[in-house]
Amino acid sequence: MKFAAERWAEAFIGACENNFAPDPSFRQSEGGLSVLKSALYILSRLPNPISGSMAAAQFDVFLSAALRECGYAGKESGIEAARAVIFLLIKRSNLPHGGLLIDEIEDLLLKKRDILTVLLDCAEKPDDNFLDALKKRIRERETAHEVRITIVLMPELLGGYRINIGDRREDFSILGQMKQLEHTLAGAI
Repeated sequence: MKFAAERWAEAFIGACENNFAPDPSFRQSEGGLSVLKSALYILSRLPNPISGSMAAAQFDVFLSAALRECGYAGKESGIEAARAVIFLLIKRSNLPHGGLLIDEIEDLLLKKRDILTVLLDCAEKPDDNFLDALKKRIRERETAHEVRITIVLMPELLGGYRINIGDRREDFSILGQMKQLEHTLAGAI
């Protein structure tokens, strides 16, 4: 059965927001996400995979003790949500999907804040003026409050860039133009 990362992420954020006003809920979600990331990192470093109810209960005891050592008093919904998610991931043998879950939680939090993330593939590092103009254009076109761009250098593009927003791609690279020309020429023959 396929792991439903989006449903898990929605449940996690919902649990974080249950008893808090909108602003603090972001802090609750981020606090819980931090615990979730740390615990999943620890679990990924173990020599043998763990799963099942017994392992989940044992790790929950370990995590609870570690949180108490850090001064946690058991009142933050984000941390409680992280504990519950980790317990369920281990119990249901879904621990290998933890990275997908973290990515989905981060994406949902950005959406809730109306922040659009864009992946920019480019042949060489763009200058700040280009990035500012691109952010403005995307922000206006996509009606987002904020745009965050992650740059991936890809010299094989030969020049230009590609914009990736979700599963959409806009190709303004030389390589893309060459492939388009090749496709056009192949259709003309």
